[in-house]
Amino acid sequence: MAKYLIINADDFGLAPGVNQAIIDLHQAGVVTSTSLMVTMPGFKDAVKRVRHAPTLGVGLHFNLSEGVPIAPANWIPSLVDHKGEFSNNLGWDESDVMTELKAQMQRLQSAGINPTHIDSHGFIQKRMAVCRPMLILARTLNLPMRRTGWEPVARINSHPGVVDKFYSNVYFEGNGKSLLLDNLHSVPDGTSELICHPGYVDEHLPKVSTWTKVREIEGRVLADPEVLQTIRALKIRLINYSQVKYLSDFSDRRINVISTSKL
Repeated sequence: MAKYLIINADDFGLAPGVNQAIIDLHQAGVVTSTSLMVTMPGFKDAVKRVRHAPTLGVGLHFNLSEGVPIAPANWIPSLVDHKGEFSNNLGWDESDVMTELKAQMQRLQSAGINPTHIDSHGFIQKRMAVCRPMLILARTLNLPMRRTGWEPVARINSHPGVVDKFYSNVYFEGNGKSLLLDNLHSVPDGTSELICHPGYVDEHLPKVSTWTKVREIEGRVLADPEVLQTIRALKIRLINYSQVKYLSDFSDRRINVISTSKL
């Protein structure tokens, strides 16, 4: 059986510099998929850029902590503070989560983007109040949903489009390149997803993220020619989520989670 790998760049839409880095890595043949944050100031810029990258898979990066909610504050009281901004108090009501999730998905679709999958910022789908609405919406829209292995809902194992192996490492530390190459060598037969967080530091990024220079470091690791050479040498087929659900039957597979990095 062949080895299929999704290399997904999270945080598309965070800032223009992040958007450009993701597009550059896609054009270089490394990044095949990305997850778009519709609540962030770089959203419109991301939409413009992706129109010139038709082979880049774009999913929803569901977010309950960064930027401004899409749904009216009085519709989602458990998610916001007195200013109507995300409160980060984690006392989320499941119905409020579903309301905001649908609003974020609607904004993505209204921008003319046909989403390839759903995942979440900061792995918030580890919480039942988030996982269940995400799974319901993914099934309603017939979309794959990222499976990290930490979800509280066992039914996600049988959801179409989940992958066999998930790599959640970061590659901006001293051993970043070696770690990335090691991960590529460990990609098994079947489907896998490897996430990354590249970006260029611009005037906007420090205002919305504490991850600044590290994104540039990670971007350089991914752009290293040895990465693409290794992918080709190992006969790894790079895909995005729009192709996963058509490859084979995923219902009996178990996931192997690599790393427990907190993003």
